[in-house]
Amino acid sequence: MLTCERIRVGDLTDHDIALWRAMQSQTPAFRSPLLSPDFAQAVASVRDDVRVLVVRRGGKTVGFLPVHIRPGAFARPAGAPFSDYSALITHPLPGLRIGEVLKAAGINSYQAIGLVDPYHVFGDTPDAENDDAFAIDMTQGDTSNNAFKKLLKNIRRLTRHIEEAHGPLSFIVGDRDPAHFATMIALKRQQTRDTGLHDFLAADWVRRLFAKLMAAPESGLHGFMITMMAGGKPTLYHFGVRLGDRAHPWVSSYDPAFSAFSPGQLFLNLCPEPLRAAGVNYYDLSTGDQKYKAIFSNTTFPVRHARVYSDAPPARLQARIERITLDTRKALGTRIDDAVARLNRRFDHIATLELDTLSRMRGVAFAFSSAAKRQRVHQG
Repeated sequence: MLTCERIRVGDLTDHDIALWRAMQSQTPAFRSPLLSPDFAQAVASVRDDVRVLVVRRGGKTVGFLPVHIRPGAFARPAGAPFSDYSALITHPLPGLRIGEVLKAAGINSYQAIGLVDPYHVFGDTPDAENDDAFAIDMTQGDTSNNAFKKLLKNIRRLTRHIEEAHGPLSFIVGDRDPAHFATMIALKRQQTRDTGLHDFLAADWVRRLFAKLMAAPESGLHGFMITMMAGGKPTLYHFGVRLGDRAHPWVSSYDPAFSAFSPGQLFLNLCPEPLRAAGVNYYDLSTGDQKYKAIFSNTTFPVRHARVYSDAPPARLQARIERITLDTRKALGTRIDDAVARLNRRFDHIATLELDTLSRMRGVAFAFSSAAKRQRVHQG
């Protein structure tokens, strides 16, 4: 018999944690810091809606799925939108289906983000949005990227120019300077305002999570910032999390005074060696910005973003209604379908960050008022 219990992260036993880690170590696809019990614990320290779905068969634990339990029997990956990957963590070939797991947990639907599903627990998800995730894998030995000769020549030229103007480029890997951290956040928040995007760093729980990660000891999951310097001046920051020899950045921001030197390209081209020297063997760039990530990474793998449903009758009805809605949108033409899909993604992004109705209403109002600005940025 299959059961699925919702457990607070702090109530997991030492045996549960050890089993979760063992499942991660068995399957390379599960080894992201974002799929670890450590990340679930960090998020649970700033939000009270985190639960771990502990799946058991015949009383034996066979899987873990950390989620945010939201109203309407709905769940998201714990840490969304910073949970760039989601997965039901299991031993190999578990023989599970997500529909039966959700039904046993009393959840009607689950929004998978960057779904990692090596054992096909989530099925085919025909309405999923397919995506590619990228990384710089130092264990491959060859960390050369896909930059073509003309681009590499331009990068060398930009490197020469920035060093002539400001001094040699260097990296602070594992930077914990509070002033650098504050500047990194301020620059990114200004960028979101300038481009009309929702300020994903403004929510109270996000600020507290980042502060806790920056204060966490380096022996476990902790905030991990890399600062690229030109002479004695910070030019670009990457910030995210590190656990062991794997790091996963979330935020990239740079000083606009250096924009003429394309600091993002310089950083991605030069970072493998300082990362390797600091013991980072896998730098996970995740999805998004595919143009540059595809150029400067040396490994890629497919993921999906999908809404999946329980086997329970109310959930099956909900899935049918959603199917009819999608078919209707598609019948109205690609332009309308794409516009509605973008709008839904934006509203869902707001909902992952803003936990009360008033903040969500403000976020939606800002999304509408800044639509023209986002369109100009997208076009230019």
